[in-house]
Amino acid sequence: RHCRPTMADQKGLVTTAYASAPHHRYQKKRCRPQRAAACTVSRMMLSTAMLLGHIQNAPLGVSAIMKTQLTWVNGIGHNLEHMNLPTSVISKLFGGAEPEFCHNPTAMTSESDYVGYLGDLTQAGTQKLGRITAEVDALVGHLKAALSRVGEKGRIIHIAHSQGALITSLAARRLERSELRRIEVIAFGGAAALRRCVETPFARCVNYYSVNDPLLALVPSAEKALRSGFLGVCSRGLPSDEPEFVFLTPRGGDPLLDHGLMGPTYLQALEWEGRRFQRLYQPISHRAARTMSVYLVFALQGLLASLKVLLRNTIIAFILFVQDVNAHVYAATVDIVKTVLRPLILLIKILHDVLTESIRIMKGKEKFEQISTSDATCTTLSS
Repeated sequence: RHCRPTMADQKGLVTTAYASAPHHRYQKKRCRPQRAAACTVSRMMLSTAMLLGHIQNAPLGVSAIMKTQLTWVNGIGHNLEHMNLPTSVISKLFGGAEPEFCHNPTAMTSESDYVGYLGDLTQAGTQKLGRITAEVDALVGHLKAALSRVGEKGRIIHIAHSQGALITSLAARRLERSELRRIEVIAFGGAAALRRCVETPFARCVNYYSVNDPLLALVPSAEKALRSGFLGVCSRGLPSDEPEFVFLTPRGGDPLLDHGLMGPTYLQALEWEGRRFQRLYQPISHRAARTMSVYLVFALQGLLASLKVLLRNTIIAFILFVQDVNAHVYAATVDIVKTVLRPLILLIKILHDVLTESIRIMKGKEKFEQISTSDATCTTLSS
């Protein structure tokens, strides 16, 4: 009956939530105007506490044999390049599972294309009025294909952001109830609230809203839940053990930043959902192996970096040593040539000359050869 302090995130991102009043108080009793702000904070903390408690108490590997598939659909203003970062982040937070996105195309040609942005808003407005567009049909086909891959006992975990939640709500009308029972939907800042009811019996349904999200003004059911404290725990005939609406404290302080799926507010909630997914749908062996592989990769990267530094320092030191030795050898060689070899060569030359002169004297030869008269005459005539 009471929500006690829940878990704290291991990385320090999740704040501890407290709520000491029974849940029925928030459903049946409206706050007086002077206490509206305090009541809003209490309701927000209550919804967060209930959700985090549910995530923390999820059994380990209860559906390890269940085949799952992550899917997600984006809001307005996303081209194909914009899909890469959220896809990789979702994969990382959900234990390495590979999400498949259904691209909701934009009419914008650049970041400053305001005409295209207005086109996206106009399209969302028509969808808000119930118009089925090509994007809705594309999501229907995407979800049906994913359901066929996981099989009758499989589960789809579908993430929708902003206009993507509106498209998901329209696509749900085109799916069979048996198909919806195999789909969990997680909406962030949705342009439409996704509800778990008889008409749309999702396996699970959670709508995350930052309390400063501008789309809250367009979703009456979410705004009503925030004001009244009715969080949809047992909504519309189908029991649930967690709230359908979870209101988050803005972490960025800017409504546009806090509305973004990769913004600090919804990114924290994505991390909660990622932990829940890993506890429910990934066996302990898978998570342990992935953790070990991550640590192993980091260890190998550190080892390679250390070896690179060691080799670089060793090679540089060896090259400097060789250069220094060569310089010393060259200097020593030059000194030897100047101080030893040159005098030695001169001495040898002197000894050679002395020895040659001694031999000449011993043989009685003249130092200069005599020239005959005929040779001198011939030399004179030739001259």
